[in-house]
Amino acid sequence: MLPIPVIIPVYGREDAFATVALLRAQPYADKLRFVIVDNGNKIELSARLKALEGADCRVISFPENRGGSAAYIAGVEYAMREFPESPYVWLLDDDAKPDVRTLPGLVETMDRLVREDLKTASLGSAVVSAADPDRIVECGAAFSPLLGHSFPKLRGKRISAVGERTVRVDYAAACSLLVRTEAVKTLGFWEDVFIHFDDIEWGVRATRAGWHNYATTASTVTHPEFDPKKAGAWVCYFDARNQYWFASKFGPLHVAVAWLKNKMKDVRARLTGELVDGNACRALAWRDYKAGLRRTRTEVIEKVKEVCR
Repeated sequence: MLPIPVIIPVYGREDAFATVALLRAQPYADKLRFVIVDNGNKIELSARLKALEGADCRVISFPENRGGSAAYIAGVEYAMREFPESPYVWLLDDDAKPDVRTLPGLVETMDRLVREDLKTASLGSAVVSAADPDRIVECGAAFSPLLGHSFPKLRGKRISAVGERTVRVDYAAACSLLVRTEAVKTLGFWEDVFIHFDDIEWGVRATRAGWHNYATTASTVTHPEFDPKKAGAWVCYFDARNQYWFASKFGPLHVAVAWLKNKMKDVRARLTGELVDGNACRALAWRDYKAGLRRTRTEVIEKVKEVCR
């Protein structure tokens, strides 16, 4: 196995310490090159992350939280510059929990896919439930640009029943994604959109360019299922803003459908009383889309407070 860079952006969580310790204890640890992106963390956490540095680990520090997109972009650029011989880069969320077979399962399957399909761009792990590790949350997904909606593969099925299976997908979530550097050289990488739709856009872009994405149950990772109510209303801004950005790549009809979907979310929020503040975030997202503006999480929160004052 050639060296594999492992890109882990970190913001406000400590899971990365356990992940690095687990991976450093594996027989293949000498092949790993960790690239930790300290994404604007507080001083104490930043200092602890810096202590991970060594022959196998580099920490890239941002002075403020620039979002997962910018963190992954910086990590991939560093990895491809410093380890040009590496055929793959492993993207791993800081709250994703791999096991001892997560990376070997990806590499073994990717090696086979590349032999069979020279246009292989990426391979994702099957995401399994933290509460029930035998239940698949998703194994990659199909994506409808018109509906702006993902359709997860193998969702709800049991790993024990499915066995080892590799499926073609439009994209696989970047919480554990092996990306082929040859595809990045050809297609470019993500756009800096802070969070959400960055991995989907790249996967769909690759598919439209004739490349192929896959996901496999030969590799699994535990990852919390996203709950917008826990994340906060600010997430609604990025969901909407990036829907418009992505939809615009397909034409005005797709943008109109995205706008209608967000208006329906506004109505639902008013009827249920859930995440009502999200309506102001979605309104800001539409204004920013039309003006060509992008914001960070902090800027969104401050702007919405100003508008609602």
